[in-house]
Amino acid sequence: MNEKYPVDWNLACLYEGIESPALDKDKIEISNQIERFDEKYIKGLSISNLSKAVVEYDAIYSRMMKIGVFVSLYYQIRQKDPEAAAAYQHVSEWESQCFSKLCKFVVELQKLDFEEVKKLINDDQELTQYKAFIDEVFRLRDHTLSASEESILSKLGVITGNAWHKFHEGVLSRIEFPFEEETLTLSDIVEKANNGETEEIRKEASLALSEGLKRNEYALLSVFNNITLSHQIYGDIKKYDSPESQRYVADNISKEVVDNMIEAITESYASICHRYYKIKAKILGKDRLQYWDRCSHIKLSDKPQRKYTYDEAIDLVLAIFKGFSQKFYDIAKRMVNESWVDVYPKDGKISGAFACPLTSDLHPFILLNFYGGVRDILTIAHEFGHGIHQTLSSKVKNLVSDPPLNISETASTFAEKLTNEYFLKNEQDPKRQIELICSRLDDVMSTVFRQAAFFKFEQKIHRMRKEKELSAEIMDKTWREVLSESLGPSIELAPCVNNLWGYITHFTSCPFYVYSYSFGCLFVEGLYAEYKRSGNEFIKKYEEVLASGGTKTYSEIAGMFEIDANSKAFWKTALNSIEKEIDNLEALCDQTLCV
Repeated sequence: MNEKYPVDWNLACLYEGIESPALDKDKIEISNQIERFDEKYIKGLSISNLSKAVVEYDAIYSRMMKIGVFVSLYYQIRQKDPEAAAAYQHVSEWESQCFSKLCKFVVELQKLDFEEVKKLINDDQELTQYKAFIDEVFRLRDHTLSASEESILSKLGVITGNAWHKFHEGVLSRIEFPFEEETLTLSDIVEKANNGETEEIRKEASLALSEGLKRNEYALLSVFNNITLSHQIYGDIKKYDSPESQRYVADNISKEVVDNMIEAITESYASICHRYYKIKAKILGKDRLQYWDRCSHIKLSDKPQRKYTYDEAIDLVLAIFKGFSQKFYDIAKRMVNESWVDVYPKDGKISGAFACPLTSDLHPFILLNFYGGVRDILTIAHEFGHGIHQTLSSKVKNLVSDPPLNISETASTFAEKLTNEYFLKNEQDPKRQIELICSRLDDVMSTVFRQAAFFKFEQKIHRMRKEKELSAEIMDKTWREVLSESLGPSIELAPCVNNLWGYITHFTSCPFYVYSYSFGCLFVEGLYAEYKRSGNEFIKKYEEVLASGGTKTYSEIAGMFEIDANSKAFWKTALNSIEKEIDNLEALCDQTLCV
């Protein structure tokens, strides 16, 4: 029972409901504001009025974001509600119409002399605050079409990539997964497949998950074929040289940096990932693990696996944050006390977890699917880390408040590592220490190596889609190949694993985004080492980084901590720190279990 903390979102700070008169009023006002903006600035933009134009553009963007986020959040927990789905679609179409007009402003801005614009940024205090936005606009100049063409692409967005992602989520939310005497949602069946208490539960849940996806194979395959095709067409039209480069340009990161990281991870498959699963198999007394056992809890001590109430989990995370930073604690306490968090799984609610940013005068919202295990506490820390990042960065202008995706996972992963360290530090039982280390390494394998495999899967299917339509056989075979390469010989891949690509919504929401999970986790390894060296001095600098939002690039942030994230050597060093954890695990197992 929860006695202290609310467990449902309160979206009333946005609107009372999807039929709120205030929502309709704001849409009309924003549409009119865009018409005036078009006349005043898009058709007559110059150096002399650029500063005022950008400020007003930011104001329009912020008002639109409030509406879009509200309807999206409302829909995320009501995906089976026809009225919620209709409202979400209606607002998506309205936003598309608005952006089809606003995108012309970006085209007109790119026509200005960049040297003159840079001089103006240095001289104009108001415009200086938007430097990162303007830099991005000119960085995208080679991939920008004419104003009329950009307007057409924006209008088509509502029926291309974003529409297929929405359809993907809708299909997944409607699949019913029979399990034992129940019918489970996707979130529930994935939880049992990954973290079920017994091998039999995990196996049967994995089979049920695969069978549910198989029954919807045509719809899921259609989603992936159309997502990859629309991404390809968009990339060709916008003159991107590879499917991944759309993501790289948006994140202001070079292909070489990501290639270096992925290569370093791939080269570490055997020494880290394969080795870890071999050790885990030995701990469990097996020659090989089944795929559904890769995340299974190691249970060695006589202590029962503890289940936490939500109140207990929050109290623990708050205590950990308070030990690190008073700012972290204060923001996290607001999150839970002021109903920023939607906690429990429910019918029609999207699976997984996320933190959704909003405008500087509002606050982020956190979605969880809480079951009470240690991993759920780590998820809370992860998503609250996002929320803290988003809250701290609300002091900068809305157009530059979102960090690049490669930095967006930094605060979340750092908060998760703090929580892991807390659990390990406060445990004296060596068998329980092994359990905790394995739990931590399970997450690292998923965050670094699994996501790197996901990235390589995307690379392969996007390239194959250029040649022909993707069949279920092609998708299954490619998926199996990347999993086998990353997991190694100590993990056996049963046939039911083959189609699990079908429920990974990151592939459809934001192609090639998954590299940022690996990036964030390894980047945090470097930051955490610096924290251990410099303590309070690091915390102050770290809070400054988070408060900068999207105004600093990953390389600028790395430079503040004297990290060279552009070199392959950095990624190898970060991976070496993970390898040392495996060394410690192996030594502890030798001392305690004689495996």
